[in-house]
Amino acid sequence: MKLLKKNDILVISAVLILCLVLLIPSFKKSDRLIATVTVDGVQTYVIDLSSVEKAYSFDTNTTPKAEITVEKNAIYFSYADCPDKLCVNTGKLTKNGQTAACLPAKVVVSLKSAKSDFDVLTY
Repeated sequence: MKLLKKNDILVISAVLILCLVLLIPSFKKSDRLIATVTVDGVQTYVIDLSSVEKAYSFDTNTTPKAEITVEKNAIYFSYADCPDKLCVNTGKLTKNGQTAACLPAKVVVSLKSAKSDFDVLTY
């Protein structure tokens, strides 16, 4: 007695193919990520992270000093003079809605995208 029949194999194959087809959109690249850098309440830089080809850094000219590094699809605080270094320890921002702030330097970096990565927001 056989464990699987021909029709069973066809149904299993059809279900697997359907699952793969449904997963394809999740592997596609998301919309452009736009990083906004606000210094002392003023939006200073707007950077399209999808068009950045190489990493570069810029100084925010604040006291204490804060340095932000931009890479393709990522932005992060690479250096800060502040004593706790929470902004540096935040790590790379790579997804829509992520934010990092250096409060002593009054610098806020946030990512935005036209496409939302969130299913539901609750308050």
